[in-house]
Amino acid sequence: MLTISNITYFVTNNCLLSDLNFQVYKGDRTGLVGPNGAGKTTLLKMIAGRIQPDEGQISMQSGTTVGFLEQEVLEVNPKLSVKEVAMEAFDEVNRIEDELNRIGHELAKMEDYHSDAYHKLLERMEKLQTRFDFMEGAVRESKAEAVLEGLGFKTHELDQPLERFSGGWRMRVLLARLLLQKPDLLLLDEPTNHLDIDSIEWLEQYLTSYQGAVILVSHDRYFLNRMVTQIAEIRSRKIYSYKGNYDHYEIQKAELEEQQVRDYESQKREIAEKERFIERFRAKATKSRQVQSRVKALEKLDRVDAPDADTSSIRFRFPEPPRSGKVVIGIKNLIKTYKSGDKPDVHVFTKGQDLEIERGDKIALIGVNGAGKSTLARILYGNETFAGTRISGHNIITTFFAQHLAEVLVSNRTVLEEMESGAITTEARGRVRGILGSFLFSGSDVDKRVSVLSGGERSRLALAKTLLQPANFLILDEPTNHLDMLSKSVLLQALDEYSGTILAVSHDRHFLSGFANKIWRTENGRVEIYEGGYDYYEWKRKDKSQGKASVQNNGRDKMASKQTENTAPSDQNSSGPKTKEQRREEAELRNRINRETSGLRKEIRTCETEMADLEKKKADLEQKIADPKVYESGDAQALLNEFRLVGEKLDALLERWTSASEKLENKEEEFR
Repeated sequence: MLTISNITYFVTNNCLLSDLNFQVYKGDRTGLVGPNGAGKTTLLKMIAGRIQPDEGQISMQSGTTVGFLEQEVLEVNPKLSVKEVAMEAFDEVNRIEDELNRIGHELAKMEDYHSDAYHKLLERMEKLQTRFDFMEGAVRESKAEAVLEGLGFKTHELDQPLERFSGGWRMRVLLARLLLQKPDLLLLDEPTNHLDIDSIEWLEQYLTSYQGAVILVSHDRYFLNRMVTQIAEIRSRKIYSYKGNYDHYEIQKAELEEQQVRDYESQKREIAEKERFIERFRAKATKSRQVQSRVKALEKLDRVDAPDADTSSIRFRFPEPPRSGKVVIGIKNLIKTYKSGDKPDVHVFTKGQDLEIERGDKIALIGVNGAGKSTLARILYGNETFAGTRISGHNIITTFFAQHLAEVLVSNRTVLEEMESGAITTEARGRVRGILGSFLFSGSDVDKRVSVLSGGERSRLALAKTLLQPANFLILDEPTNHLDMLSKSVLLQALDEYSGTILAVSHDRHFLSGFANKIWRTENGRVEIYEGGYDYYEWKRKDKSQGKASVQNNGRDKMASKQTENTAPSDQNSSGPKTKEQRREEAELRNRINRETSGLRKEIRTCETEMADLEKKKADLEQKIADPKVYESGDAQALLNEFRLVGEKLDALLERWTSASEKLENKEEEFR
């Protein structure tokens, strides 16, 4: 279907691609990967005919149609409705329908049913109708609606003009139009960037059965693993292909790199040996033949490329966070509404729900776009008002990362200077270069001015700067946007080793499944909580979807309940739905836990309340003691004695709190 032969391409005087060869066949689903700036998007543009190579050629089978989804939204009439833009995919069908209508009008006017003109029009109409039916023209509108709704649009939004939607939503419309066109070769550049998790899952299912070939650029490992049948990696201006998904590619690549290291080291020893011989006997006439033989051998030698720099050692660790209270954040009566002036109010959270985050929770916050993920993150951080109450736990130090932080970096600073401005401790200053290296700022990159950084580079720097501070509660809103595979892996490893509490908003499922032990999903005005990792969440959602009718009947229909009890599996540890007996036993166990731990919980709450009061008092005393006038008034000794007593009380309370917390944890572990 597609053959790329000896492609070479220069950007100014730099060679981006050199003598590149590659083939794609019908049905192939190819993941195009490589470091940022390797030329992935450039290659897609060449295949689509947007740019031409300096050398070589790209050839396709006759009649092959190509569809290309670029990262930037192309020119499109913003006055058109969402559905009208998507329906542009059916240009041929629309033209056929117009001609059928025209022929119908002409036939209605004719009275001579036996004339040649009448019969020619009938034949033409029959051919057009056959083509119209073959292209399923009668159902094109319902097809467009299905694809648009699969990508996240609500039914009432389909007739709204495109100008009402953000760039990300406009990109979804263009993706829908492209999918409805069904080109033979589909080129997708970061198609999941503007999609939420539900839409990504829908796109996966759609592309899995796609009849044509697909080439896609993506940093979404989970998506690549589920989607592709081969990986094409652009590296060092060449392209290397590997069969299988991304996980298989990593295994194959590691094996090839090990072999390359062995071959390179062996050849290096061989070259060194020949060069030593040449240097030693160059001046000896009796050895001239052997010397010339080795010189020619070196000239003809097919040199093994030096192995790429080893990135396996790139990593960073968060500074050890101070221990927080058992409860990190509590939310009471979660209700949030955005006032919209003349337009209807936007009701985000409506159920008056109570939420609680405990020490050690690693929560993935997911949901469709617009369901309130970022709003909830800001509420938890404390910089978003809502109708309820936010209760912060004891000794909570929070770090919050959001994409807008990239816009407040100081433009005239270098990358290193901007990073050092956030390093307020000696320990943090010692970690600056290591963290920058983990986020692809190395060598001379650290001397770049912030003003010349791309949007992706700014986001990476903002995230790196955020992670300098020693916090015990991290709130991360889309931290993996603009990160490549290596940077995501480094961040994921650091989060997995982090002993504090995390809440992260992301649509990158590989990232979420790597650290989360709880899933919070925002939908229908509330937060659905899943007490397990991302794999458990997926199983639970799938099970809930498949058994929805059965689950509803279990609570409402006595006969169905009885049948469920009679046919329930005897294995009490089954991963499927719980029996009535299991639910009763668990309820009894929860009641018993509450009874036996209520005293410890009360002791912890009392300690935390008293410690908060004493810490405030201690801060006031510190402020007074710092005033030089105190030592002139004669009150200094009394203040110092009081300060010492407050410190001793705090130490005693901390011991009580620690003891009670450990007992509670042991008790809960016992019940588990």
